[in-house]
Amino acid sequence: MTLSYAESGYKLPPDNITKIFNTSPFPKIKFIQFEEISLETTYQKYQTLEDISQPADKLAGQDIIKRINAPSKSYPITSMKILNFQTDKEITVELPKDLKIRTYKFSFDNKKIAASYETEQGIELLIIDVEIGKIKQFENIQINDAFEDDGFWWMNDNKTILIKTIPIERGSEPERPLIPESPIIEESYGKTSTERTYQHLLKDEYDELLFDYYFTSQLFLLNSRTNKLTKLGKPRIYEDIVLSPDNKYLFVEKIEQPYSYQVPYYRFPKTFEIINLKGKLIKHIFKRTLQDEVPIGGTYKGPRKFQWQPLKDATLIWVEALDEGNPKNKVSHRDKIMRLVAPFKKEPQEIFRLEHRFSNIEWCEIEDELIFSEYDRDKLWKKKWLYKIGGKSPELIFDLSTRDKYNHPGDIIKRITKRGEKVFIKNGDTVYFKNNKGATPDGNYPYLAEFNLKTKKKKILFKCRENFHETISAFVGDSFDKIAIKSENKLTPPNYFFVDLKTGKREKITDYPNPYLELKDLKIELITYKRKDGIPLSGTLYLPVDYKQGERLPLIIGAYPVEFADSKTASQVDASPNRFISFWFDSVKYLALHGYAVLSGASIPIVGDPETVNETFIEQTITSIEAAINYLNKRGIIDPKRVGIIGHSYGAFMVANILAHSDFCAAGVAKTGAYNRTLTPFGFQKERRTLWQAKEFYTEVSPFMYAEKINEPLLLIHGEEDPNSGTYPIQSRRMYQALKGNEATTRLVILPYEGHIYRARESLLHTLYETIEWFDSFVKYKK
Repeated sequence: MTLSYAESGYKLPPDNITKIFNTSPFPKIKFIQFEEISLETTYQKYQTLEDISQPADKLAGQDIIKRINAPSKSYPITSMKILNFQTDKEITVELPKDLKIRTYKFSFDNKKIAASYETEQGIELLIIDVEIGKIKQFENIQINDAFEDDGFWWMNDNKTILIKTIPIERGSEPERPLIPESPIIEESYGKTSTERTYQHLLKDEYDELLFDYYFTSQLFLLNSRTNKLTKLGKPRIYEDIVLSPDNKYLFVEKIEQPYSYQVPYYRFPKTFEIINLKGKLIKHIFKRTLQDEVPIGGTYKGPRKFQWQPLKDATLIWVEALDEGNPKNKVSHRDKIMRLVAPFKKEPQEIFRLEHRFSNIEWCEIEDELIFSEYDRDKLWKKKWLYKIGGKSPELIFDLSTRDKYNHPGDIIKRITKRGEKVFIKNGDTVYFKNNKGATPDGNYPYLAEFNLKTKKKKILFKCRENFHETISAFVGDSFDKIAIKSENKLTPPNYFFVDLKTGKREKITDYPNPYLELKDLKIELITYKRKDGIPLSGTLYLPVDYKQGERLPLIIGAYPVEFADSKTASQVDASPNRFISFWFDSVKYLALHGYAVLSGASIPIVGDPETVNETFIEQTITSIEAAINYLNKRGIIDPKRVGIIGHSYGAFMVANILAHSDFCAAGVAKTGAYNRTLTPFGFQKERRTLWQAKEFYTEVSPFMYAEKINEPLLLIHGEEDPNSGTYPIQSRRMYQALKGNEATTRLVILPYEGHIYRARESLLHTLYETIEWFDSFVKYKK
């Protein structure tokens, strides 16, 4: 069959889908833990082609929009409203028309909000008075947000802001030489560099000049009351800047030359230092060389993961590998935690060691008390320990698989101190967790709980109601009796409520209307079924509003494979059939509005030893898809001969393999995938072996190598500027050529200016158009 596409240009899907796509998103509310104030924001749901096609330079892994000296922001804020629950006032922030806020930060006394916004000249700063909603703009400051770290930070006097600015004296962008001054030469003498195939890297000396130009910043201190600017040190390439709690010092990570054409900026040589607020060097910590020899699954040699310890004036904490960063080295302990105390004259002190790789530290509101996490790569296992510096041995509090959703505790509740430090609450032996996943065999039911660190028992303080999906936002006020939640179900859009934890009484905060009244009869069901090997699988089934029982529909399966070390966690359900339906990007759910049964989030667990789990990738993927089709066929919902499959990234890799090695699906749509694994020779996804260690395997799982066996129509879609390390656009171009050379039915769509995730509304709508046309032709109306 030959498709008769309309004339060239960007197309729209059917009107009912375009209407839903264009619906404005619900506002978001940011609550501040233990306060009675919040900020409601609306935002731009999608970029436009004009937005994403602005002149840009691709440098060391970052796409820098020249106009703003930073990557573009996907969801800029378009309006702000301050909600004061103490005074019961709503204050609309008086933002200029068409202003786009990139990010915002409350001062630590919650009386001011600092925000960055985009202009034709760059990124500028404004301050919002929380009490009255008035703004004050600082048009003489150009923020440098090239590293997407926001570029500004409140100090704890609540008036001074530390800012990374574009140096005033930097001048115009360097001009590219018309004639190269030398060839591009790279060399290696015997070292092992198993780096992923990174994209958008520096290419030559001119790119190095551009990197210096765009990423160099001058630090300033701005007094937001007097407008006084104080220069801090000299211009440098600051990747990271962190103020000490007493605001007397800065920890800085500075990128140094020589740069590399093989790795992104975060692998470049770095200097780690402590400076004071005059820019004077106080302590040199470490100079890290180019990191182009990090083993697969490994980490950096030397100090890493720096942070200031909360509740101390100036105590720097960091991690150091004891196994040279190589997970295959056999050692008794993988990492150690170090600290250095102001005035930084003494040698660093070792606090404790970890048997496995360090994950993170969460600091308690009790000084020197903490919870640290470590990760066992061999078992995909995580442990959390309670520890008091200088006290007894760490006490184990959580011990579970990284994939165990049912027993995951959630996020520990923290508060922000007057100095801006984040610390978790601890009343006696009790801490608090909010679990906004709340995974159970019946679906997700979020909850808030007390947890006793001694007895390891939890007490549920609040749990999502049956047939609803309710997430916890924050405690409200200075007690533990009142929380704010977001509540929704299949028919009721998400709205915010206060809940009295003693009485259970609810008070409505917002009343956002249902924008999809025509979809009230859309059928949504969490389904569970079993694979041949006995592993239970799940997914969310969507049926059209006019579906009649007994009618057999064409089916579209949307899925993404995930690796597991054991079948117990692989079988866990991670979905909520009780959420109000939302449509984002080019979601497969849109096809339920076009007469299809849609199985979204279909389980594709790949279970086995983490070192070799992918050896059975094809078999486990195919049997997972087969199980879903058999289950829905047995229920009389679908026509098993009219099944399509769609996936993005690793899901696209899955789609091509399904079509190459089975006949369960009539057609496929693969978006932004990788199909020839010899082009990702140093591992992909969770694969730990290189091509040269597993040549047969790399060939076997490459659908490119089996293009002659793909006899079902395959639509390939790819972002022209995809920077993802494993899915460079050549993957789809070469796959298309392979299919075309083997008489397959195929189509290649390259989306200009798009990356790994498509962002422009024109691109997304066109992708929906292409997808629907393809499935209508080869699935719905299959002869």
